[in-house]
Amino acid sequence: MSRANWLFAMGALALASVSHSGSGRAEEPAEDRASMGPEVLHNPTLERTAEQGILRAVPISIELPIDIALRARRVLVHYRLWGDPDWTALEMRRTGAKYEGAIPCLEISTVTGDLRYYIRVHDAEGRVIATGASRARPYLVTIKHDTMLEPGQGSGAKCPDPADCPAGLLGCPSERVVEIACQSDADCEGGATCGWRGFCERIDRRKNWFSVGVQQDVGAFATAGVCSLHSQENEGYACFRADDAQYTGTPVQTNTPLTGGLGPTRIVLGYERLIHYDTTLGIRLGWAFLGEGPTPREGTAFVPFSLAVRATHWFGDDLFARSGLRPYTFLTGGYAMVDVKGRTVVRENPLAPPYQGGNDLEQEVTVWKRAGDGFVGAGTGLAFAWESRRAAFVEIAAHSVFPFGAFVFAPSAGVTLGF
Repeated sequence: MSRANWLFAMGALALASVSHSGSGRAEEPAEDRASMGPEVLHNPTLERTAEQGILRAVPISIELPIDIALRARRVLVHYRLWGDPDWTALEMRRTGAKYEGAIPCLEISTVTGDLRYYIRVHDAEGRVIATGASRARPYLVTIKHDTMLEPGQGSGAKCPDPADCPAGLLGCPSERVVEIACQSDADCEGGATCGWRGFCERIDRRKNWFSVGVQQDVGAFATAGVCSLHSQENEGYACFRADDAQYTGTPVQTNTPLTGGLGPTRIVLGYERLIHYDTTLGIRLGWAFLGEGPTPREGTAFVPFSLAVRATHWFGDDLFARSGLRPYTFLTGGYAMVDVKGRTVVRENPLAPPYQGGNDLEQEVTVWKRAGDGFVGAGTGLAFAWESRRAAFVEIAAHSVFPFGAFVFAPSAGVTLGF
């Protein structure tokens, strides 16, 4: 490579300025161009590579097309030295219409081999609006010992003493870019994703979680007057005597206590989406395979299907980025029928005409309460992730069921898998 070509490749190495007016296309509004994705800044194929000696900085200069320059706020150089598994980002300095920078000579050191790099131009909100080369097809600078270079290529100052070389001066140590602003995952590379703080991060945080579990409903309800004909016909109750005949007598109104017991047992499938570090939104579908009560004559048949939506808050610092305990609380609501079985004492009114024979003046009966169809509630739980994408959980929720009211506890346990 001639001295003139080397200076061009080093001094303005990465990119040749390309404007829309010279591309044969009509000028487009900035918002339309932004929606089309990053502009690719081209460089002639023969000028994508260069050579230089060890212990020397690699200067890089870029002059952006005017329409991109007006929107550009940050120009980053991503580079990787020979043998280094990681890419490093440096920010270029703006000098008039150009952006200039250098891969520090102290980083080049005496490592020979291909130095790979590419450039990405970000706007004020962190979106990538233009690129020069790419991680898959980067620019190359071959670092060689001075003895391997052509005459004249090895000239130039080598690394100075860092104490006499202020950061930011061409060829001096530069500050690495720790955080890269972004608007979406497309603004990040190398397995990094755009975090909720608006910066690229390399974390194996799973955002989609599928679960399977078992839920056991346990309900409680008031028993005063539940065995009257009106309650059994209009409020979802059904009372049965010891001989399994449905009670249809004339009870006396008494102040009987609350009763309750087990409700349906359900298999529940769920999906939750991580929308922030500590917040998920989800949906759960259930099917009751045990606990269905009897349906009285002309009553509504039991529906085993259930549907719930929920919003969950997780307590901790970015819990989904690591394994360990994950405590949480949630709000939920949806559709479900709940049959709750209890017992109560019925006292027959001796002054009323008997509508049903065989009733004692006082007898214990079995009461089924068919509650539903809607519910709202809240709950808390604890998950344990033995790795970042697999976890087991236990939780309990308290549901208020309507319009046929009941109070239902819903403990459950299961496993979740993140994608």
